[in-house]
Amino acid sequence: MNYNRFIKTLLPCAAMAGAVVLASCTDNDYDFDQIDATVGFGGDGLTLPVNSTDTIKLADVLELDGNDCVVEEPNGDYVFRQTGDPVAPVSPEIGRITVYGSSDESDIELHVASSPAGYEVTASGEAQTFRYSGDKPAEVKSISYAGVTGRMNLVVDFPRELVSAVSSLDEMTITLPEYMRLGSVTSSTPCTLNGSRLVLAGVPTDRSLTVNAELTGLDVTAGNGSNDITLDDAAGKINMTGSVLIDVKAHVNGSAAANVEGARINSSMDMGNVVIDNARGRFSPEITLNDLGRVEITGVPDFLDDDEVYVDLYNPVIKLTVTNDMAIGGVIDGTITPYKDGVANTAKSIELRNIPINASATSGVPVKTDVYICRNSAAFNAPAGAVVMEEPRLSDIINPIPDEITFTAEARANDNVDGFFELDKPYSVQPAYSFEAPIAFGENASIVYKDTLDGWNEDINDFDLSEDASIEFSTTIENCVPAYLDLSVSAIDVDGNEMPESEIGVAVSTTVLASGNGETPAETPLQVVLTEGTEGAMKRLDGLIFRIDARSYEDGQSTIVGQTLNARRHFLIARDITVKLVGKIIGDFN
Repeated sequence: MNYNRFIKTLLPCAAMAGAVVLASCTDNDYDFDQIDATVGFGGDGLTLPVNSTDTIKLADVLELDGNDCVVEEPNGDYVFRQTGDPVAPVSPEIGRITVYGSSDESDIELHVASSPAGYEVTASGEAQTFRYSGDKPAEVKSISYAGVTGRMNLVVDFPRELVSAVSSLDEMTITLPEYMRLGSVTSSTPCTLNGSRLVLAGVPTDRSLTVNAELTGLDVTAGNGSNDITLDDAAGKINMTGSVLIDVKAHVNGSAAANVEGARINSSMDMGNVVIDNARGRFSPEITLNDLGRVEITGVPDFLDDDEVYVDLYNPVIKLTVTNDMAIGGVIDGTITPYKDGVANTAKSIELRNIPINASATSGVPVKTDVYICRNSAAFNAPAGAVVMEEPRLSDIINPIPDEITFTAEARANDNVDGFFELDKPYSVQPAYSFEAPIAFGENASIVYKDTLDGWNEDINDFDLSEDASIEFSTTIENCVPAYLDLSVSAIDVDGNEMPESEIGVAVSTTVLASGNGETPAETPLQVVLTEGTEGAMKRLDGLIFRIDARSYEDGQSTIVGQTLNARRHFLIARDITVKLVGKIIGDFN
């Protein structure tokens, strides 16, 4: 007998049932030369003696081409990862507020009273009253403090009776509304600024007193009725009312005192328009952010793209980063929707509410908010400062793997908290998001791996198996993959068509047990039997197609979840391989 040809005939069958198939390996050139080619004849058949495969790592099986949506991390972990398309920033803005108004002047009457030092002249009262109003943007909900641009020019004139009686005033105080905050102040007589009060001494009476003050701020909380700043939401107005008080004191000699009584001090004031440049308060600028991005999913590997795949990943994560340079925060309400063949799968859409946007500590300086939306927050190791939101249905988004995922949204500023806002300044809010999921099974997960071993017909087309003959493969599978493996095998003919079981039958004995922790291998005895059901079918056999269903569950076994598949740490080995011919092989060996 030509043993070399006989061995070459059996080896394709051995390869069919060997570790290449059962270990999901795509390398169809595994070297079986180390199998002892010595054959023995026993009562029940012809046996190729024992051998084992090398360690077959998942990296040898799940060969990624670099363009897949599944990537291998530096530590070997497999991760499903897709990044959303860039989204242009939006520019929330509230225009400056200008308040316009007018003032009314009142004379202040002088009074004379005797004192131990002679006669004292005093005057006290409202020299000016004013009313200002401006359009309030709807986005301004409240103001506690406003930074403004404005000036106040005040001119005070003294009556000739006072000029004749005294050359200068002992004291003079000009009191502005308590809510006014002043910057630089210049006056014809040096003054001291004490809050909103100007204190002067030695004011000459023979000339006008002029005061020029820079208005820098309005402390709305310091209003007190007649001197007040109010927001009228119904009318859409901001109103400012106030008065300027003048107090004077001087001493005169007795002969002139009688003429001073009843004389009046008058004044004029020009405050012009007051422009509110920035404010602290509560604001709701329009954030026209309706699209947080779109993820197009390409390069789906075959083991995730079968109709019977159930993508139940243990803890997928959506990372949403929002960059905001406003000193007020906000919230986003969004909807994530998968699309397949251009059709939205609304049944699997997920609505997310109150996703936070952090406020910048300094207006105009961008701050990032990292939000991680995950299926299982307890199992997610969030970076410091990140916001974690739990959504138990998140894995449904990618079951089955969609063509794209959209993230529509409506954003709004948080007007329940005080913040600072520069008016007439375009701010920037920009989102970006990505979808990431370690390939770690959830409790219902199932992925499928398929491969084909063919090109055998040239070597075996001269052979038939006798009636009741079979080729039996036996091995022990050492499995360090945290998944149960179901192997199914079928034959294909020279035309690439699958052959029915009635012609070539292939039976697999059991399911390969899973490693419970991905570290300690589980061992499973396994047998694959190939039989010829129709005479002559062997002559048309060209190879085998096989399928491995990797699952997190198995009847009567513990469900394995949360173990990320690793390209290098997870492996299989087929130990103690034997291939046995039971019955007779019939062929022309000449």
